Amino acid sequence: MKYCVLYPEAKNVHLVKDVGMIAYKLNRLHNVDSFIACYNNDKYDYLESEVKGLKINFIEKKHSHFVNVFKYLKKEAKNIDVLQIFHVTLKSVVYAFLYKFFNRRGTIFLKLDCSNALVLKLENLKLIEKIILNSYLKRVDIIGVEQEEIFKKLKKSLFKYKDKLLNVSNGLDFDNPIFKEDINYKDKENVVITVGRIGSPEKSMNTLMEAFENIDKNIRANWKLVFIGPIEESFKNYITEFFSKYTDAKKYIEFKGPIYDRTLLFNEYKKAKIFCLTSEYESFGFSLIEAGAFGDVIVSTDVGIASEIIKNSNGKIIPFKDSKALTDVLCGIMQGNNLENKGKETEKIVKGKYSWNKITEILYTKIIEIRGKEIDD
Repeated sequence: MKYCVLYPEAKNVHLVKDVGMIAYKLNRLHNVDSFIACYNNDKYDYLESEVKGLKINFIEKKHSHFVNVFKYLKKEAKNIDVLQIFHVTLKSVVYAFLYKFFNRRGTIFLKLDCSNALVLKLENLKLIEKIILNSYLKRVDIIGVEQEEIFKKLKKSLFKYKDKLLNVSNGLDFDNPIFKEDINYKDKENVVITVGRIGSPEKSMNTLMEAFENIDKNIRANWKLVFIGPIEESFKNYITEFFSKYTDAKKYIEFKGPIYDRTLLFNEYKKAKIFCLTSEYESFGFSLIEAGAFGDVIVSTDVGIASEIIKNSNGKIIPFKDSKALTDVLCGIMQGNNLENKGKETEKIVKGKYSWNKITEILYTKIIEIRGKEIDD
């Protein structure tokens, strides 16, 4: 079977996310001839380290985007058994129509990167938009939904296509040697960590800074707040003003910038005791499972898959932009004597549910069912 992930925008970082990992795991676990179709956008260093064996088929960039994709699919579609595309966008609609035009017997896997915003959007479509959506989804064979709650909602709003819906989450590659090492909770430090684009309005990082500053000094004395990620230009003035106002804050609040080496990033998660996410919205919240896999206690707004991994009081859901509530939650956890148990519970949930091996197996089984035959090498 030939499996193509059509994502023209793919860069190196996408290879260790759903863009690359599903294709990589299909090849590793089931010997599927899988590859990514994209423009030559990057150096793709992960091909030699994280996803060794995964192939990239570069799309020629000679004309406008849709002409480039048209020419690519005209040439390649008949040789592609399964096409993976993403999102409900004009681009993905065009990809689906072109692929099925050139290969009517082909299978399309549409992976949604969705939040409640998509559910609301689908419920409020205009007539012409509904017609286009229906025409699009008729051509799609599998509709992958990342979050359990969104999956349940789409079963209702897309009732006509409910049999095409499949809960296909994002995950981590637990075959990676770094995950084979047992987490020694005694080695963890008094660190609260957050990872993402620092200063994006929807991330509300200022709320976290204010909340940490307002923690009682005696409680905060031996703790640090660490930010990892690129800092938005618009947020740099806020940081400067914050440190001017709170002159000692640099002693316990640190900005490490982006960390692109995954081993180094994972070591930061491993070292921390608490991971905090203060976003207004996240489609999935990839950093949540990364932190959870290393036994961090999760404190998060109710976004992405936060509610799926915060169970049995192993973490805490917080309201958006409520620094006082966040201060109280952090104080309670920092003073608690069962951080290790909370971290172990979170690690257990993440490793049991968000493994790329398990996720890929679910998808592969569905593909086999749809194609109605065993797939040869």
